[in-house]
Parts: sequence; structure tokens; C-alpha cells
Amino acid sequence: MKYSSELIAFIEVARLGSFAEAARSLNLPTTTISRKMQLLETELGVRLFNRTTRSLSLSEVGERLLPRAKLVVDTVRELKDEATFHKANPVGTLHISAPATVFSLLAPLFSAFLDKYSSIKLEFDSSSRTKDLTAERADFALRLGPLNDSSLIAIPLSRLHYSLVAHEQLVAKQSRIEKPEDLLKWPCILNHNDGLILPWRFTFRGESVDLSMDHCLLSDDLLVSLQMVMQGTGAAYLPTGLVQPYIDEGKLISLCEEWIPKGRKLYLVYTDKQHLPSKSKEFIHFIKSKREEISMLLNANRQDESVELREGH
Repeated sequence: MKYSSELIAFIEVARLGSFAEAARSLNLPTTTISRKMQLLETELGVRLFNRTTRSLSLSEVGERLLPRAKLVVDTVRELKDEATFHKANPVGTLHISAPATVFSLLAPLFSAFLDKYSSIKLEFDSSSRTKDLTAERADFALRLGPLNDSSLIAIPLSRLHYSLVAHEQLVAKQSRIEKPEDLLKWPCILNHNDGLILPWRFTFRGESVDLSMDHCLLSDDLLVSLQMVMQGTGAAYLPTGLVQPYIDEGKLISLCEEWIPKGRKLYLVYTDKQHLPSKSKEFIHFIKSKREEISMLLNANRQDESVELREGH
């Protein structure tokens, strides 16, 4: 920190009463000690020592500033010690941003992390908005691709696959689906992110088909959408991990499975920092080591392209 070395030299000169002795104590040339004292006196605008050819003593101002200089030096040392400790040991709080559904699906993973690192705390921000990590004080975010901010470090983790589902009672009432456009006749539950409504995408006969559906319900909460699907309100395009248990129980029916394209990639993103603390390094290492488990949790045991997502990391 600026001037900390000058303050240390000032304390040593005052303690030993000699530039030469202070230089030997600090293993520096005497000229360096002299230069540091001149710099400090110039910066403070006062004379710290009374100098003669035979003696050196603190000036009145120097005597008054010496205790404060010691306090500053001690404080700087404590700051450095604490910073070194935090860099070397996984302690503190990690702020993580992700969609609420991702937090819900990956809850067992975060629980395992907290069990392993009892000295680390996690704070979640489950807003679905894409946030500026620096402005929001977030250490990490889990984001679905494609990513727009190229300044972030992005580690691919898994694909989040989707399923088109409807309650069995609703399916029984609706006409047979021969092509994606037939879904335009169905009551549909759509989701939005800050007002952006994504179309339903299908791959039909080798071509991509995007349907801009009318809706009976529009929601920004996937868990609410799931509850409404369970009530038979409409069909919905939801993360597979969220609906697969209900499909397995026969409560929901998966529609048009052969037309659903690959899911979106999920990334762990963070700002490019040269000096990551130990807590962040351990979190990154933990998450990277759990790619297969993340895929299982997100997609309810559906096999994922794990090898593909390990490219580059």
C-alpha cells in the first residue's frame, strides 16, 4: 500500500536513532532510507527529524506522528495477514445468481458443497434477470446460453433439456398432434423473462420450427407454470428435470419428444479476476468436478453430452 514502506522506515529510524542502523535492520541501502524519509516529509509537508552532522532526533511533529504511524503499519499488516488467510483458506460468503428453477434442481449439489466446506456461506439471488456480476456483487452466476457478455469467464457444465408436457386429462380432450402447428389449437402456458417470451422450438422433418403460441397463462415463474400444468390448465414447455418425476408417475404426458431439440447449455460464469480467494477456487473446482451429477439433477437422470461440454475446461 502507498507509503507503507516509508512509514516502516520512519518507525525504524525513530527506534534506532540512525539512518544507517535502520538501513541495516531493514536490509536496505542507507541512501534508500534517506530517500524514503525525504519522500514522506514531502508528502506530509512537515519535518519529521531534527538532523545535525552528529545527531538525529525526532521533531515535535515527528514525536506526535510516530504512534499513529505505528497504528497505520500495524493495520496494514493485519489487512495483509487477513487477505493472505482468506486467499489460502476457504472461508467467507459466496454470492450466487441463478434462475430459481436451477437453484431448485441443484439444491442437493449446493447442500453437498456446504457439508464439505462448513466455513463457507452461500447467498442466493434467484432473480431470472441477467445481472451485471460486478454491480450486483455476485461472485458467480449460473446462466443459460447463448451468452452475450464475452468479458466473463464461462465454464460449460451441462445441457438443460426441455419437455413439452400436459396433464393426462387435458391430453384426452385435445385432438391428435400430427405436426407442430397442431399445438396452436391447444391451451398453452407460456413463460417469459423480463417480458421476453421465447417461442416454442421444434425440429420437424429436418427443419427447425418456431411457434409463437397464444396463451391462456403467461408466467415468469416455472414452478408456478408447473403447478398450473398439473391442474390441467394447458400444455407447457418446461425443463425436463422439473417435470420428469410427474411423467414417471403418469400424472403428466410428454408430447412430441422426437421433435424437441437439444437443450440450452448451462454455464458457470464469473468475472476475470487475477487473485481469486480460496473460497472461489474451491467452488469452481467443486462445480467442475460435479458435471455429471449436475446433468443428472437438471435432467432427471437423462444422459447428457458430458464429453462435449468439457471442451476447453
